[in-house]
Amino acid sequence: MAAKQTSVEKKVKIKVSRPGVHDKSKTSKLKTSKNYKKSYAGQGR
Repeated sequence: MAAKQTSVEKKVKIKVSRPGVHDKSKTSKLKTSKNYKKSYAGQGR
């Protein structure tokens, strides 16, 4: 007997408009960006 299939609905992410605010975060992961922040600024790692 074949296994019973269950359908899973994917949640659709709604784009939130924030008028007047141009960035969604204060830091950036892009190293050349002026808002770049290392995830770990301690010694080593």
